[in-house]
Amino acid sequence: MIETLQDVRDTVIAMLCAELSCTSSDLTDGQVHISVRDPEAHDNPAHRLFDPHPGKIGIASLGIGGIVCVDEEHFEWAEEVFAPQPKTTRDELFMPDRMGKMADLVRPEGLILYGPLPRFAVSHSSLTLVEVPDEYSVRVVGQEGADSIGQRAKWHNAIYKVPTETARPTMIAAIAEREGEIVGVCGASADSPFMWQLGIDVIPEHQGRGIAPALTSAVAEAVLEEGMLPYYGTSASNIPSMRTALAAGFKPTWVEVLSRPLE
Repeated sequence: MIETLQDVRDTVIAMLCAELSCTSSDLTDGQVHISVRDPEAHDNPAHRLFDPHPGKIGIASLGIGGIVCVDEEHFEWAEEVFAPQPKTTRDELFMPDRMGKMADLVRPEGLILYGPLPRFAVSHSSLTLVEVPDEYSVRVVGQEGADSIGQRAKWHNAIYKVPTETARPTMIAAIAEREGEIVGVCGASADSPFMWQLGIDVIPEHQGRGIAPALTSAVAEAVLEEGMLPYYGTSASNIPSMRTALAAGFKPTWVEVLSRPLE
């Protein structure tokens, strides 16, 4: 159960150790470390179920130091770029110069760099239950109800496009309605056996009325009741999305850079 923020921290550290092939002390000692990705990393159940691909590279920080994880063939490159003397600091990890060099490294492998991406998480102790705005109603449904929501393209952040066993199915969704019309959806995808990620969409003309925080808190409460950690990701420039997370009691927890195949 995710009762406290320490439970949140422990779960996130386990995930990052699995994905970045590092130790918990690497993430918490305040230093910047470089690790070589374990080719069997995806076998660890704490690893999120993102599609594996060659040339995996990632950076993460809990706000105190950080970790750079690369394939073995890129280790010397990473040492040269990320570990010059004096030691690279946490903030320098995410500077545009280094991100540009990393983007150049992965591009020939058909990969694109995403981030830095702020991530938020919530526990029972920090969750804020947000009231549904007047004139709106919110109902929470399970996986079957989430899969049956129509106009999937409209809810592309909330509902995973192809709900299959290997594609992070949407396990829980909250649906906001007004006069019988669906105006917003928040879904929780099963990214791992321990962490479910929230995504949300609200029709533009209904934004700014408090619907997003109400949906987010409703889904987060349901995810916590399932014993999972609800987490919320957004881009560094999406201030409204960050405000939604904060309003529902989510706390800034980690920052990461990911590489993904070009679509």
